[in-house]
Amino acid sequence: MSTFRYRCKACDAHLLVKVPFKGRLVWSIDEDDPEFGSAFPALKGKYGNARLACSADPLHETGFHLIDGSVERNLASKAWD
Repeated sequence: MSTFRYRCKACDAHLLVKVPFKGRLVWSIDEDDPEFGSAFPALKGKYGNARLACSADPLHETGFHLIDGSVERNLASKAWD
């Protein structure tokens, strides 16, 4: 099993998931369960595709990408050279 870390390959900073979004988050609160966050939030408005970015420098090639909501190594990236 591989022991690589999910950190930026250029500088070892943490990775961020960014979603371009203009709008607001809306939670449907169950009247029998007023616990905040107990319902899945729904995005109201247009939003873009999620992408990975380096937390230190968004221009870094991180060596990873998102596939179906999972962070995967991007072996085509020059960061793995």
